[in-house]
Amino acid sequence: MNDPPRKSGPQRIRFEDFEADLRTEELSKSGTKLRLPHQSFCVLAMLLERAGQLVTREELRARLWPAGTLIEYDQRLNAAVNRLREALLDSADAPRFIETLPKRGYRFIAAIEPVLLPSRPADIADKPPLAGRMRSRRKVLFAAVAGMSAIALIAVTISVMTGRSPTRTSFGRQVVPLASLPGKEIAPTFSPDGSQIAFGWNEGTDAGHQFDLYVKSLGSERLLRLTHHPSRWISPAWSPDGSAIAFVRQTEQHAGIFVIPALGGSERSIVSDALTVGSIIQISWSPDGRRLAYSAYGAAGVPRVFIVSLQTLTAAPLSPAPECLAAVEPAFSPDGKQLALACISSSAVYTIYVVGLPDGPVRPLASVLGEPQGLTWAADGSRLIFSNDPGDGGELWQLTLNGRLEQFPFGEDGSVPAVAARGGRMAYVRSRKTVDIWRTDLTAAHPEESAVKLIYSTRTQMIPRYSHDGGRIAFLSNRSGRLEIWMTDAQGAEPDRLTSFDGPFTSAPSWCSDGRRIAFDSRVSGIPAIYIEDINERVPRKLITSRANLSLPTWSEDCRWLFASDGHDVLYRVPSSGGEAERFTDHPSHYDVVVADRVIFNVLETNGVVLWTKPAGGGPQAPLEALPKLSYDDAWAATTAGIYYTDSSSRPISVNFYEFASRTTRRLMTLRQAPIPGGGPGIAVSADGRWLLYCQSGDEQSEIMLATGR
Repeated sequence: MNDPPRKSGPQRIRFEDFEADLRTEELSKSGTKLRLPHQSFCVLAMLLERAGQLVTREELRARLWPAGTLIEYDQRLNAAVNRLREALLDSADAPRFIETLPKRGYRFIAAIEPVLLPSRPADIADKPPLAGRMRSRRKVLFAAVAGMSAIALIAVTISVMTGRSPTRTSFGRQVVPLASLPGKEIAPTFSPDGSQIAFGWNEGTDAGHQFDLYVKSLGSERLLRLTHHPSRWISPAWSPDGSAIAFVRQTEQHAGIFVIPALGGSERSIVSDALTVGSIIQISWSPDGRRLAYSAYGAAGVPRVFIVSLQTLTAAPLSPAPECLAAVEPAFSPDGKQLALACISSSAVYTIYVVGLPDGPVRPLASVLGEPQGLTWAADGSRLIFSNDPGDGGELWQLTLNGRLEQFPFGEDGSVPAVAARGGRMAYVRSRKTVDIWRTDLTAAHPEESAVKLIYSTRTQMIPRYSHDGGRIAFLSNRSGRLEIWMTDAQGAEPDRLTSFDGPFTSAPSWCSDGRRIAFDSRVSGIPAIYIEDINERVPRKLITSRANLSLPTWSEDCRWLFASDGHDVLYRVPSSGGEAERFTDHPSHYDVVVADRVIFNVLETNGVVLWTKPAGGGPQAPLEALPKLSYDDAWAATTAGIYYTDSSSRPISVNFYEFASRTTRRLMTLRQAPIPGGGPGIAVSADGRWLLYCQSGDEQSEIMLATGR
């Protein structure tokens, strides 16, 4: 990507409530910094430099991307402009700032005012801005994870690279689609000679998660289908000798590991139970071809890395291994002497480790805020390549064995990277989807027919929560470029951003009954913590308590208490003014809903979820009588009248109501797809039981991209 020199002229420009610093690539509104990706800021800078004039699409392309870069220019440019408009709260249909001249380009139409800067010493003023080389949103220093030794943990952050000479990027000369297939392509793996890729594909079916395993040769459009068992997820790993492909298959009821000949044939079962399930499931084949590494639930129900012998089919946990809430995404090094893995320490916080085989040592390389989305090694074993989702889509990074991080200049919305042992190629999945909040009137004769898209944008909005009086809705959205807490009125109008953490993963809004305060969690300090904000003051305050890593807060009815998860399936009760946290549940649980004077919470079992109840002030706890067991995919919410929950095993998926008084259940409506949880139960119901809010994905596509070396 080009980093064009700035033209001479004002380095800071003001327009309406906004101010853009062209030297540091910072955009602010009324003194509050906004998150704006590098390419979008370059567009803004070019428009401001030529305010009132046409800036053609060709000029923007030439400034953003070097000559010879092979990408989809129109799509990438449109995305950059759209993100700029989102940050400015501008509209293409009724623009205040950026006018579109169809098929020609764009023009900045608002009045601008240069801002005079105080003089600075020449040795400072003449230094080129680091922000021109690094995305400013990476300037958050991640703290070491609580409970881990500060000496043992090398807390490396994405912003550590600022001021360092960058690692040489090995990929990106060309980035092209592997195949133009409809629907979703997932989880690529290269053949040993780098000439073929195996991957999952759903053939563009409306069902979405119906994947089978396919093989495609590079340079050919012919596909070889290996499996005929459509599944929710399939993730392959090619054997080192090229003769076979191992893969994870996850169905509605089961997840297992199988091996199939690379040219097709009968499957052989390798591991048949206890596999860890999630959005990304990864296995790795040892270079000697004798073992597979995978993540599975251990004896204590904690996801650990296991290694299975392909000769004896006996599996043993990785030892030594780091202490983790969950150990996932194992990857053998090219020489087989090390195993890399992602060690999740709390909600949206993980550390990448390298473990020497067979007896250690165990070395932490980097601590990261976000969700791991795939981990692999470079072909020469000098570094790791991984995808991290900070909350608004995956990004591709490389990590050296001494802890230096660098983001690739490509790979937006990228996940599940794979590297060819030969040929200097990398494949990854590029996916994009919108998630919108829908509303249904449960009192209608046919609630399905009353469904309307209530809160929506070109990006994601999730976790809606009604205020107690039903007049406002709090929700999570990345429409400003990063996940923040937003608020609208009950009709979904007048969206208003409540937080501006500008990067750290923030989630789980919960209303106090006074209708004025909201609690939520954020990782701005480097670990999950609870914050409380008065919607009139707009100043988030961290809750000071004796327990670290608390998230997913909910208020008691009188707002004296907050109930929250510690990320280890334990719920705690904390005074809302701060203070000592006390354990509230005896069973594995991570989420609750408070109804009047009682807390409804989920209890996690090996084959599903049971909802229990306990007085908010303490006392005996028990499962709700006659309420069916829910699956891990089911969503639920509660009012004083009863429990609203989905039944994902029914077709179509149904929304049911369990009444507290009669302890009976009835069906209310059906949904075209399962609600997207995003965090918490996944649905919300107004206090009067009339309105149901749920999240549904819009157009969802994913394709495998092929990046070649420089």
